[in-house]
This record gives sequence, C-alpha cells and structure tokens, in this order.
Amino acid sequence: MRTSKDKRVIGHWLTLFNRLTGSSFRVTEWPDEDSSKQNIDARCVDDAGRVMALEHTLLEPFENEKADAARFLQTLAPLENDPVLLQQGVTCLVSQKVGAIPNGINWASVPGHLRSELARILPSLPDGRTLVPLKLGDMEIELSVQKMRSAPDKPGHFFTARRYPGDPGPGLILNALQRKIPKLAAAPADMRILLLEKDAVAGTIESQYEQVMNDESVQTLVGTIDAIWAVITAALERENVIFTNPIHPCEDDDRSFCSLKVNTGEFWQVHR
Repeated sequence: MRTSKDKRVIGHWLTLFNRLTGSSFRVTEWPDEDSSKQNIDARCVDDAGRVMALEHTLLEPFENEKADAARFLQTLAPLENDPVLLQQGVTCLVSQKVGAIPNGINWASVPGHLRSELARILPSLPDGRTLVPLKLGDMEIELSVQKMRSAPDKPGHFFTARRYPGDPGPGLILNALQRKIPKLAAAPADMRILLLEKDAVAGTIESQYEQVMNDESVQTLVGTIDAIWAVITAALERENVIFTNPIHPCEDDDRSFCSLKVNTGEFWQVHR
C-alpha cells in the first residue's frame, strides 16, 4: 500500500513529467490501496483519454551511510546554492565520493577551501561531467562536477551530493525490477512507466542500472514496459526540489534531465 509520502512523490513526478513533455496526465486512481491484490501504484489519464500506469519503488542506499553523511554535511553540503558559486543560466551538480573525507581532517576548514577553489575553476569548466582533483592540505579530494545549461535568463543553481563507487551492487535494483515490472506490465494502459526513487545524496540509479541492463533476463523484463525514470528526492525536504531523468530507453544526451521546485512550480531542464 502506498504511503502519503509515496503519493506525494508520484504526484510531484507527474507534474514534472507533464511540464517536460507538454502532457496533461493526472492521477485518477490509487489501485494499490487494496493491499490484498497485486495492483499498480497509480493510474493516470490525460485530456485525450490515454491511460498511464505508474509503479514506484525506493532504492536503498548503502551501508554506513549515516556516518559518511555526517562528514558530507560538514564539508561539501554547506556550499549548496552558495551565492559565490552560482552562474547565471547554469546548474552545477557537484559530488564527492563516499569516504572522501578521512579521519584527521579539520572538517570545519573544508567548506571555505572548497568554496574558493570551486569559484576559481567553475567558470572555465566545459558543459557535461568533469572530474576535478582538489588539494586539501596533504591529501587530495576528487569532485565530480556536472555542468548543465538552462535558458540564459534563468538563475543559476549549485547542488551538492555524494557518489558511491559501484553503488551497492546489482542485487537491490535487480530485486526491484523483478518485483515491480511484472505487475506493471500486466496493467491495462497505453503507457507503463516504472519510477525508481533515490532519496539519499549518494550513489546514482544510472550506475546501478548499468550493472544489470545487459542481462538477458533484465532485457526481457524491461521490454514489457515503456520506460524507467529515475526520481531524485534527496533535496525534496530541504530545498523543495525533485529531479527526474529517463533511465530506459536511454537517451544520447541529458536534455530530459529536469527539476521542479514543488512549492513554487519553478521548472528547469538542461538547455540545448
């Protein structure tokens, strides 16, 4: 049975999907409220009468996430939307590896050092993803900077996250696909979409999916539905922002990577 939080996430994603695609879908039914049956989470209908079936699941993060989160929250996270790091018409997603901040480092000194270094290098970085090594005293930290253009008149954004090398292995996502896709595929609909939510600031759904996408059984499974979308809610409680992008079918670029500020309706997407 869907919780109220699950329903909010699905509703926010649907608003974001409609803004991105120019659609008019709205939730008309929550079939999974009957827990005695294997029903989809949401049935949606647009103005033309097309039916979209949605199934949602939350992907778990990794072991020792809380301990690493404490270090992240005192080092890179304080720079989120720091005015010094904002560039007009540009959104930057900057992440550090899980375990990037070892023992013996004065955490309080890290944000100021990262701020000055990032302010210096961000304007000259190319669009797309760049790995940037930065010195922290006697050690080096590698940041991943994903720089994306929006319309020139849009305000800039600077978001922070963590990334987990390899993520938690293929088991979690494989289990999610095997549990969720069969009942989604069985739903009568014109469009069937699986939503994979991540509410932690470490790891990526893409890297998890890449571990299983070439498996023959997975290809058979995903061939029975229309699409899989990542739903990133790590900034939903703090910043009222939800992100989404398609995982399957995979696009050649990131033009469908977009976000919605749910309390204001502000929509953003990569500009090409």
